[in-house]
Amino acid sequence: MSLLVKETQKDLRSRIIDALGRAVANGELPAEPIPDFNIEKPANSANGDFSANVALAGAKAFKCAPGKIAESIINNLDLDGTLFEKAEIAGPGFLNFYLSQKYYSEIVKDVIRKGTDY
Repeated sequence: MSLLVKETQKDLRSRIIDALGRAVANGELPAEPIPDFNIEKPANSANGDFSANVALAGAKAFKCAPGKIAESIINNLDLDGTLFEKAEIAGPGFLNFYLSQKYYSEIVKDVIRKGTDY
């Protein structure tokens, strides 16, 4: 597996946490500890390349509806300069993230660079 996959997931987690921090700073969400949340690959690729349950996981801590948390995250999420094309709210508060073509180009470059060691 390419290290890029793990790095991309780690970067996404960091950007979600940063978005939560901005939402707290501008008063959209209360100042509470960020709950543990999962980032995973959805079973159905129509639901994006990665999915996060952060809004659902944070409902109790932030004492508000998952949809409001998800909206605050999306409003404060900065994907500029990342390998992500877009993010969307899905269902009762899941966030779906879609990778850009640049991500796939970087994977191909990594495979070629590693050759038989991939």
